[in-house]
Amino acid sequence: MSAMTQNLADKRVLVRVDFNLPLEDGHVQDDTRIRDATETIQRLLQANAKIILLSHISDESNGSNVGSFQPIIPTIEKVLNKKIVFIPSLDSADAVIEMAPAGSIILLDNLRLYPGEEQCDISFAKRLAQLGDFYINEAFSASHRNHASLVHLPRMLPHALGIAFRREITIIDQFLHHGSSPKMAIVGGRKLSTKVYLLKKLITKVDKLALGGGIAGAFLSFFGNTNFSVFEQKDYVEEVINIINTAKSCGCKLIIPVDFSALVSNSDHMDHAIISSDNRCASIFDIGPESVKLFMQHIDESRMVLWNGPVGLFEKTPFNFGTEQLALHIAQATREKRIESIVGGGDTVYAMNRFGVANDITHLSTGGGAFLTYIQDESLPGLSAVLEDETRIF
Repeated sequence: MSAMTQNLADKRVLVRVDFNLPLEDGHVQDDTRIRDATETIQRLLQANAKIILLSHISDESNGSNVGSFQPIIPTIEKVLNKKIVFIPSLDSADAVIEMAPAGSIILLDNLRLYPGEEQCDISFAKRLAQLGDFYINEAFSASHRNHASLVHLPRMLPHALGIAFRREITIIDQFLHHGSSPKMAIVGGRKLSTKVYLLKKLITKVDKLALGGGIAGAFLSFFGNTNFSVFEQKDYVEEVINIINTAKSCGCKLIIPVDFSALVSNSDHMDHAIISSDNRCASIFDIGPESVKLFMQHIDESRMVLWNGPVGLFEKTPFNFGTEQLALHIAQATREKRIESIVGGGDTVYAMNRFGVANDITHLSTGGGAFLTYIQDESLPGLSAVLEDETRIF
C-alpha cells in the first residue's frame, strides 16, 4: 500500500463520486460505482480524514434529475461497511460536518437539487468549497460534464485524482498507445450517430474493428448487401465512406456481420429467423451465429480487445445470443491470459454482469459517456481541472 504524501488527518475531504445508480422500483440494480470508489474511501478512513461525498442522482422513472439519495443509503452503507451521515440540504451542511468526528463518511444529497451544479455556476462551487479542505475526483463516469463540482471546485482546493479514476485513464492510455498488438475493438449500439467519432479514433489505433447492432447496418451496403433496406444509412454516407477509406489507409480491418437474427413477418404472424441476405420484412435485433463465429475468430487472433456497445438486443431471448456468446468467449480468453479485455459503456457493463462474467474481464469501466469521450479526445473537463495542479496523495 502506498503512503499518502498529504497529511489528511482530521481534514475535511470532499470526494466527488458518481453514485448515480440504476434503480428499479426503488431498488439498486448495480452497485459497481460504489465498489469502485471503495479503495479511495478506505485509504481516507485509514488517514482519519472526514469524508464528504458529493454526487448527483437522476430519477429515471420520471426523467428528472431531482431524486434523493435517501432511499439508497442502506446500499451505500452495506458496500462501504460504514454508517453514513446524511445531509439532506446544503443549508445544514456546515453544522453537520462540524459535528461529525474524524473518520466519518458524510453524504450530501443530490447535487442536481441545485441549479448551479449543471449551470457550472462558480458561486455554487465556492459554496461547496467552504465545506472542505481538500478535493478528490473519484467520478470518472461523470467527468465528461462541465458541471460546477467537477470543473470549478477542484480549482478552489488542493486536489487529486481518486485511485479508480487514475486506473481508468491509465488502462485506456495503455490500450491506445502502448498495449500489445494485434488490438481489436468491438463497437455496437443502435445508432451510428452516437459512435462516429469513436469509430474514427479507433481505426487509427487498432488492427481490427468489428461492428454490431444498428451501427453495422450503415456499413452493409458498402460490403455487398446493396439491397438491405432495414437500416437507414443514407444520413451517414459521407461518414461511412470516410471511415472505410481511413481504415484502409491505417491498415485497420473492418469486420462486418454476415448474418442476423431477426423477426420476419408474413401475412399471418412474426417468426424468428436467421437471415443472411436482403429481407424487406425483417426486423433485425442481433447478429447471427456465423457472425458470432467470425468475431470469435478475430478475438482469438488478438492480444487486446476493447468492447463498447452490445451487438444486439441482449435483454430479450433469443436476441441475447450474440452479446452473450461474445461475452463468454472474451471472458474465457481473458481467464486463460490469451487476451487483455477492456469493456466500457453502461449497457455493455450491464450485459457482463447479466451473463456472469464481470469478474473475468481485465478492466470493466464504470464510464459510459466518459469512456467514449476519453477514448475520442484523451481528455475530460473534470480530469483537466484536476491535472492542472494536482497534489498526489496515493
